[in-house]
Amino acid sequence: MRARAWAATLALTVVALPLGGEGATAQGLAAHVKDAAGANGTARFHFDAKPGVEVCDQGIRMGDHSYMQWHSHGWDDTPTHCTSGFLEVEVEARDGAVRDVKIVTRREDRTEGAAELGEVGAPEAAHYLLSIARASEAGKAAEHAMLPAMLADAGEVWPDLMAIARDRSLDSGVRRSALFWIGQAAGEVVSKDLQDVATADDEDQGIRDAAVFALSQRPEDEGVSALMDVARTAEQAKTRKTALFWLAQSKDPRVLPFFEEILLGKRGG
Repeated sequence: MRARAWAATLALTVVALPLGGEGATAQGLAAHVKDAAGANGTARFHFDAKPGVEVCDQGIRMGDHSYMQWHSHGWDDTPTHCTSGFLEVEVEARDGAVRDVKIVTRREDRTEGAAELGEVGAPEAAHYLLSIARASEAGKAAEHAMLPAMLADAGEVWPDLMAIARDRSLDSGVRRSALFWIGQAAGEVVSKDLQDVATADDEDQGIRDAAVFALSQRPEDEGVSALMDVARTAEQAKTRKTALFWLAQSKDPRVLPFFEEILLGKRGG
């Protein structure tokens, strides 16, 4: 009951952003957040979530069994007061820069006095949040911004994620988070880009390992082929070992013959 009441309250308190019929651009949304939050404040907005995303008292879940940022109260993991269809996000500014981003899971956890921007378009919200992830001065906000961006009903955002993953000026934790989410994205081109990162000679080993893991999350028809290529061609022994580890977790029928090739010393295609 409370969940429906909260959703109804949001619908009634929407403040339209005066940025044209197509909604705010990412840059326009950034300007509105900056104006609303000021140098030291918080702005709040909400946007459409992907189908299957639910916000519960305990955190975020997708589908029946996939939990993210789940906070169990004791032994009972039964989700309570869940809403679906939208996400509500707060952006906190300090000293004129974005310092944190959070998903509001319970109405009582809203920041008192936060400026309410109302509903924004999901694509604009996602691109804005990923622009926070690319800001080198954002600190923890960079990683915190990535989850709501990925839960937005915003279509393909993996090119933005790949730009983050390839940006060596960013914190390695942010880059690894981007690689993880790339692994969940669709499209064969994603696997090719991940494979390039995994085998890059001049890349940090932690980033290479994250790219290999992301390949292991791809659909098997893509991921297994890419992992076998990495295991064959990567210059770094650690990278080859990591690829073999994730191949060993797969039930794909191509894996056993591939291991036999390795054990017999055959390096054929």
